[in-house]
Amino acid sequence: YICPSRCQSSGINAEYGVLSRAFFVGSHRVGPIWTGDNHASWEHLQMSIPMLLSLNVAGYPFVGADVGGFFGNPNTELLTRWYQAAIFQPFLRGHAHIDTRRREPWLFGEEVTANIRSALVLRYQLLPYIYTQFYKASVDNTPVIRPLWYDYTTDTSLYENQHEFMLGDGLLSSPVLASGESSHAVTLPGSKGSTVWYNFYTFARQDPGIVHIPVKMSSMPLFIRGGSIIPMKKRLRRSSEIMSKDPYTLYVALDPTGKANGDVYIDDGKSYEYKAGRFSYQLLSFDGKTLTSRSGVKDATYPSPAVERIVFIGLNYQKTHTASLNGKELVVLADKSNESVVIKKPGVLLSDEWTISLS
Repeated sequence: YICPSRCQSSGINAEYGVLSRAFFVGSHRVGPIWTGDNHASWEHLQMSIPMLLSLNVAGYPFVGADVGGFFGNPNTELLTRWYQAAIFQPFLRGHAHIDTRRREPWLFGEEVTANIRSALVLRYQLLPYIYTQFYKASVDNTPVIRPLWYDYTTDTSLYENQHEFMLGDGLLSSPVLASGESSHAVTLPGSKGSTVWYNFYTFARQDPGIVHIPVKMSSMPLFIRGGSIIPMKKRLRRSSEIMSKDPYTLYVALDPTGKANGDVYIDDGKSYEYKAGRFSYQLLSFDGKTLTSRSGVKDATYPSPAVERIVFIGLNYQKTHTASLNGKELVVLADKSNESVVIKKPGVLLSDEWTISLS
């Protein structure tokens, strides 16, 4: 057990983590928690979802399960599906008993390697959004992942749903948790007319309800809630530290009224400087005509990389759109492949206050 005061009094200005499976009230302040010695089985993969959701709503946000199972030897299908589920969970770690067979993703052929690599790449792309969820958990104990009923409390049909979850309030993950599945049922909560969802990969619009989608071994069912703004970094790097100066991409997914809101937290990712106000927390909003960034915490400042691309999802891509920043016209493109509207290189820093007009 290492406390922050001891680290700082010793001149260590670096964030730390104490990984544990034995915990008590307050342990969430120290570091991540994992669910213990699980087994390489579909049953234990399925059980990991409600276990992690229970811990999150109980106030323990930084939690995860051993990917692939600690005991036993997962086949390639189970190992792939476990990675695909775990990348959307707070704590991601492959971990196994010393007597199990080696299971590095590159040991099982190019297809398995490619599918697991794609999952991990998506995890890295979503790190700005995931990191923001951890900031909110540190401020008001908002769960990083939460069951569907957390945001849709009046829908009693969601109370028994233990296989899907929200990552923050903007992304819904519905992992494939059974062997041999080719058609996957996804529950999209909300009511028609007031809620809309978008396929994360194709931007296809979906109304609330149960939808059945075809799945392959590469599939990771993920949906964006309309009304959300998702910050990401899309460039492929070897580590998150190397990504620190990479530009951002914003997904602006419109709700049925044509609006969206989001936020992003930025600091150096490795020190206690945030306690001295060396961070940025920006509130993002789109009212149908203007996209605005404003500071969410007074006197907190931290320089961020630029915004590289703004992708509007749910905006009529067949119309001609123009955008401007302080009177300067910006480059606006219609992407017919996924029916989106894209502003390229708007020339703004994510940590600054600005307003982009769209017409």
